Amino acid sequence: MAENAVIFKGTKEGLYIILKEDMDLDTIKSNLDKKIKPSKRFFEGAKIMNFKGKNLTQEEFDELKEVIEQEYGMTVAGSYGDKYYDIKSEGLESKKTEILEKLPFEDVHKGEALIIRATIRSGQLIQYKGDVVVVGDVNPGAHIRAAGSVIIMGALRGIVQAGVSGDYGTFIVAFKMQPTQLRIGDIITRSPDGKGSKFNNPEIALVKQGMIVVEPYLRNR
Repeated sequence: MAENAVIFKGTKEGLYIILKEDMDLDTIKSNLDKKIKPSKRFFEGAKIMNFKGKNLTQEEFDELKEVIEQEYGMTVAGSYGDKYYDIKSEGLESKKTEILEKLPFEDVHKGEALIIRATIRSGQLIQYKGDVVVVGDVNPGAHIRAAGSVIIMGALRGIVQAGVSGDYGTFIVAFKMQPTQLRIGDIITRSPDGKGSKFNNPEIALVKQGMIVVEPYLRNR
């Protein structure tokens, strides 16, 4: 589908833009505009390693690079001669999200939340139109997809997707962050193999400069 013509993927090397092979350049540029403009401040200054998926011509590469750098304030580090890889990516269903009421405080969200007092086990899928709070663990093989943010009051070892409708301002919090995969909007990241949480305190995953970063939630404690 055209809305999945462009997907952002974070890797240990950096951020890549995955282009669907059968989409023309105009569709790709339109899709980029729809995904970046509403959340432009989350992408400004981001470093794009390269494009993957669709084999671009030199002219297409140069045109996309110019759009990324001139219109969105990002930089493309790779060059046309770099190797391209085929990456299979999941499509996301288009979902409606509620318009949140603006309050006179910073970092306040008002909306529906699903609260689960249980451990989410392997093979279980939780999908919700707002925020999700789990008072328990999320085991390997478990999957949570939320239009809003996700808070795990336990160990996160499964897959969590926040902002599935394209909200890059959402976040993921866990008391122990050891995910199989994290996804915010179309941006994906995984835990390095064999490595778990770096900290003994709760951690938060959020988008900064087009990448998912994980940092201590309680910085001053």
